[in-house]
Amino acid sequence: MTKNGLAGRVIAGCELIRELGRGSNGVVYLARQQKLNRLVACKIMAPELQEDPDFLDNLFAEAANAAKLSHPNIIQALDAGDDGGIKYFMMEYVDGDSLESIRLNNPELISTDFLMNISMQLAGAMDYVWSEYGMVHGDIKPGNIMVARRDNTLKIGDLGLARSSNGAAGDPDEVMITPLYAPPEIISQQSLVPDQRSDIYSFGVMFYELACGKAPFTGSIEEILQGHLEGTPEKLIVMNPDLDLDMARLIDSMLAKNPADRPADWKTVRRALLEIKQNKSRLPELSEEAFTVANAAGNNRHTSWSAEKKTTRIFDKFPWLLPALLIVIIATALISIPFSLGLFQ
Repeated sequence: MTKNGLAGRVIAGCELIRELGRGSNGVVYLARQQKLNRLVACKIMAPELQEDPDFLDNLFAEAANAAKLSHPNIIQALDAGDDGGIKYFMMEYVDGDSLESIRLNNPELISTDFLMNISMQLAGAMDYVWSEYGMVHGDIKPGNIMVARRDNTLKIGDLGLARSSNGAAGDPDEVMITPLYAPPEIISQQSLVPDQRSDIYSFGVMFYELACGKAPFTGSIEEILQGHLEGTPEKLIVMNPDLDLDMARLIDSMLAKNPADRPADWKTVRRALLEIKQNKSRLPELSEEAFTVANAAGNNRHTSWSAEKKTTRIFDKFPWLLPALLIVIIATALISIPFSLGLFQ
């Protein structure tokens, strides 16, 4: 299928306009739904999957589940089916960029406030998905998450491929994963059905990568998978000392090898994020421990922190503090002059 190869074609009453992106399971087109005159996104399944009846049966079943979901942070599933031998998945169109695109092309947008904002939205959406329908995502990664250009609303996509808690899609001996974000228990096949803690691990990997520009484990596919199984990533506060220490610790806990050592569920994650956000509003400076941990890294390229820089940051944050201190010093000196003169009379 060439780029824009199906542009102009009408699929299920939607005219394909142009290609938006490609993934492992298909090509997504911007399309116009003719009857309602609205823009939608239409995923045309990859040719090799078009001929896989088991995959398609499971896809359509899960798409039906996803169509039940109604949440401001989830891309709405609209339709799925077969039109003239072309299998498609129709969904809400989001005018924006994926987190993967932002990470690669506009990393300057990824501030600590941005990370907190997307984390709160994603945790809320995933808590809804689990609490209401017992569903997990199974493939959380930057390419599956959009950020609307108009108001920075986060939108989670590909929930049409999510699995319910009571069974895995497809052959139980086959596990569909994206290696860079795959939980250890799925790689080792100790658990063939992701649960909330598996999604939380993938989110932790994604946050880590966005926060410091580097995934916890890199290299070949084999090296990445081995890292998930046995490696220990550098502490996130060392990789990015600008982060709130409690936030960095929360993300580190998500990367625990044993699911039992991670946050138990998305409700727990949401509570932790809310507490961190509230504490940050009261105490905007990083704690002393954060600077100690960062300085202990020695020659790490991200850890050029010192007491001098901390002091400078305080004066930058409170510009009135330096003049106030000078006034106090001068006043103290003036008051002490008469007493000094009296000593020598």
